[in-house]
Amino acid sequence: MSRSAVPEPSWWREDPERWELLEFDGRYDGDGLPVDACWEDRQQVLHALVREPAPGDGDFARFLLVQETRWHRHSWGFNHSIELAALRVAEERRVEDVWILWEAVCGSFDTWCGLPHHLLLAAGVAATTQYVEDSGHPRRDNLLDHLGKMSRTTDEEVARTLARRRRHYREIIGGTSGK
Repeated sequence: MSRSAVPEPSWWREDPERWELLEFDGRYDGDGLPVDACWEDRQQVLHALVREPAPGDGDFARFLLVQETRWHRHSWGFNHSIELAALRVAEERRVEDVWILWEAVCGSFDTWCGLPHHLLLAAGVAATTQYVEDSGHPRRDNLLDHLGKMSRTTDEEVARTLARRRRHYREIIGGTSGK
C-alpha cells in the first residue's frame, strides 16, 4: 500500500499551527528498533520545499530541522532529509541560525559525518565567527574551536557548497528552482 501525498508547501505556509503534524514522533517498533512515525511526511514536505523554495520559508525550515535533528538523535544512520532541512535553513543566510545548524551537525556521529560543515558558515565566514565569539551561548567555545579548524574556508567556498548541494538535490528530487 502506498502512502498518500502530504499537502503542498502552500498549505503548510498558510498556518504554522499545522506544522505540529510533522513533529518528531519517536517510538520503538516491535523489534525494539527506533522509528519516527512522521519522518516520511516530513521528507515529502522537504522534497517539495526543494522543488518550490519560497521567501519566508525560514521559520518552517528551522522547525523541520529541529524535528530532523531530534529524529537523528533518536535513531542511527543518516537520511538526506536532515541535509535538505539544513540546506534550506542555511540558504536563509541568517547568522543566528549557526546554533540550530550546529545542533544538527552534532546530533550524532552520522550527522557529523554526513552534513556539510560549510553550512555553518552560510551567513559569511567573518560574520558567523564574530557572532559566535560575541555570544554567551553555552556551546560557544566548542563551536569556536570547530570554526577555528575551518579558518581557511572562504565565503566563495561556502557559496559553492550551497550551490552544489542544491543542484545535487534538485537533480535527484526534481524541480526547476535556480535558488
